[in-house]
Amino acid sequence: MTTSTAETILNLLIDHENDWVSGQELAAKLNLSRAAIWKAIAKLTADGFTIESQRGPGKGYRYIPDEKMSAAGISHDLQHPIPVHVFDSLPSTNVTAKQGLVSGEIAEPTVIIANIQTRGTGHFGRVFDSPAQTGLYLSFALPIPPSQQVVPHLLATSTAVAVGRTVKELFAIDLDYKWINNIYYQGQKVGGILTEAIVNFETQTYSALVVGIGLNLTNKQTELGYLTSQLAISRNQVAATLIDHFLALYDTYLDGHFLDDYQAHFSDLDKTVQIQCGQKIITGKAARIAKDGRLILETAEGLQKLTAGETI
Repeated sequence: MTTSTAETILNLLIDHENDWVSGQELAAKLNLSRAAIWKAIAKLTADGFTIESQRGPGKGYRYIPDEKMSAAGISHDLQHPIPVHVFDSLPSTNVTAKQGLVSGEIAEPTVIIANIQTRGTGHFGRVFDSPAQTGLYLSFALPIPPSQQVVPHLLATSTAVAVGRTVKELFAIDLDYKWINNIYYQGQKVGGILTEAIVNFETQTYSALVVGIGLNLTNKQTELGYLTSQLAISRNQVAATLIDHFLALYDTYLDGHFLDDYQAHFSDLDKTVQIQCGQKIITGKAARIAKDGRLILETAEGLQKLTAGETI
């Protein structure tokens, strides 16, 4: 996952967004020929980036922001630096993240993003509809040392809060959460979270985590709801803001300081719900989110404290 010449040029052009940068300046900065610069620009254009080209004094090349997602465009807006890899198409960002972690190709926290997923997966193996240009599909690949404590339900709920804070900041709307990993807007599901772990069989400890997020931004041709009819900002900015909110919470999620935020937007509070836990379905009143992040369910058999499952 090294940086290509085209990606390096794209980074430079994004730094001068909407301004002209001469081919001579690019060639001098990168120690490349003008022909090599032209070839890289042609590749970026073929890949779908909008880059204008004009000859003459004060002209050259300039990058015009559009809906094409790019690692350079996302990284440019990040407050928390992290490697970002963007693919036009993947079967699943979670699968790619896991493969990179297992092979050792990913050895530090990394973000994997796809413009489209051909086999996006949700909870219990369900298909997550992931069409091009209308959503955000990303996974955090997170190697961890054997000594690091992991609390999966806190990680899932903190990720939901990260999504909610992102949408509140960028769109000025409030999302709701359903236990434990589904995200709703105006009564319709608009996204989901899938947390997975890679386990060291010898020590039976976690060696890495994968946190996948799927969010439908504008697509109306799906069974999911959507956030807005038309984006006024780029998906690069949405991705960067979400990455920043996730990383800010990931550093401290174990203390549960975000749980008041989660409960404030927990739409099933004080309602009778059915929670699927593996092959078992538990029915009860969702009383509260405990200080340790567990869902307290009042059932006919007494209080149940859940760390997993999904509202059905």
